[in-house]
Amino acid sequence: MKRWATPLLLAAMWAFALAVYPRLPDRIPTHWNLHGQVDGWGGRSAAFLFPAIATGLALLVALLPRIDPRRANLEKSGDAVRLVIGVTVLVMAWIEGVVLGEALGWGVDASRAVLGGVGVLLAVIGNYLPRIRSNWFIGIRTPWTLTSERVWRETHRLGGRTFVAAGAVMVLAGFFPSPYADRVAFAAVMIGAAVPVVYSYVAWRREVSGRAG
Repeated sequence: MKRWATPLLLAAMWAFALAVYPRLPDRIPTHWNLHGQVDGWGGRSAAFLFPAIATGLALLVALLPRIDPRRANLEKSGDAVRLVIGVTVLVMAWIEGVVLGEALGWGVDASRAVLGGVGVLLAVIGNYLPRIRSNWFIGIRTPWTLTSERVWRETHRLGGRTFVAAGAVMVLAGFFPSPYADRVAFAAVMIGAAVPVVYSYVAWRREVSGRAG
């Protein structure tokens, strides 16, 4: 992804929030329950929540290489990290449009749209996760992956597959009736995240046993 793509997306998010702000109601939906019903509300200023979070995330990632003790590894992973952050901002822009569209009465099925967007994000992260080298801030950071380069690589290869699978299940869950959609999506995310964490310990123990032998 080009370096200018993320700043352009951020500018579009701020511009959209500013453009629709005068037409927003005093309260806008911010959360949906398992039945797809709104159960959380925010003031009109919540329109700027997603642009603010996305901007903060982009600035944080730009700062990380300067303070990471494994700066060289993070810099070598620059293309993969930029793409993941760019797609993350893109999905946040999608969610911003969904939430504000719901507030404006566009008839958007926000719950299902958000599931689809997050599912795509997980699949993209899974595809690029194996390309991220060992560092202290981005990736599957457990005591065992941070101890061994080999455990890091193996864990991220497996994590890439589980993230893609979880993302695909989330997208499919968007077609399930409520409340099963959110339950299936939640289970997929939990399993997709837990499997590589557990595996990192198993791989580390195997490596330690090999050294002892």
